[in-house]
Amino acid sequence: MGGVSADGRRFGPNGLAATVFTVIAILGLTSPAFCTTVRRLGLAEMVPVSEAIVLGRVEASRTYWQGKQIYTEVTLAVTRSLKGAGGRTLTFVQLGGRVEQPVPLEMTVPGAPIHRVGDEAYFFLQPGRPGERIIVGLFRGRVPLRRDERGEYVLFDGTRRAPAGFEEEIRRQLAGQKQESRGDAR
Repeated sequence: MGGVSADGRRFGPNGLAATVFTVIAILGLTSPAFCTTVRRLGLAEMVPVSEAIVLGRVEASRTYWQGKQIYTEVTLAVTRSLKGAGGRTLTFVQLGGRVEQPVPLEMTVPGAPIHRVGDEAYFFLQPGRPGERIIVGLFRGRVPLRRDERGEYVLFDGTRRAPAGFEEEIRRQLAGQKQESRGDAR
C-alpha cells in the first residue's frame, strides 16, 4: 500500500507513514497548549515576596468580567496581621470565577484556591496589577485554618502545625529578612 505525492510521484508504505507523522507533528506544534505550573514555594520564598500576610476570614466574594476574563474579588476580615495590611479588612483579586450575566459561565484556573464566605486561612498576598493584591503561588498562598477534636491547626508541606507555631515560623522568616536587609546596607 502506498500513495501519490502532490507532484505525482508514487511512494511506498514507509513514505506514507512519514507523511502522516509529519502532518501530525506540524499540527501538534501549531495548536495552542494550556497548562499551569506551580512551583512548590516554602515559607522562605513566600514571606519575602508577600506584601501582606494575614490570618483572615472570607467576608465576601464578587465575580466580574474585565475584558475577556472573569475575576473574583475576595474581601477578608483581618483577624491578625503578620506583615503589612494594618486595616480591619483587605481585598485581593484572583483570575477565574463564575458569573451569571450575560450568560452563566465559569472560568477556572488550575491550582487556584476556591474561597467561600466564612473560610478562615492565612493569606500570603503580593502586589498584582496597579492597586490590587494577588495570592502568592496560587494555592500555596492560602493556608486554611482547620479544626478537629484536637483543636485548631494548619497543614503546610504535609505537616500539622499549631497556628501559634506556624506564626512563629513566619516571624522567624521576617526577622531573617530584616537582618539581611540591614546587612545589605553596609
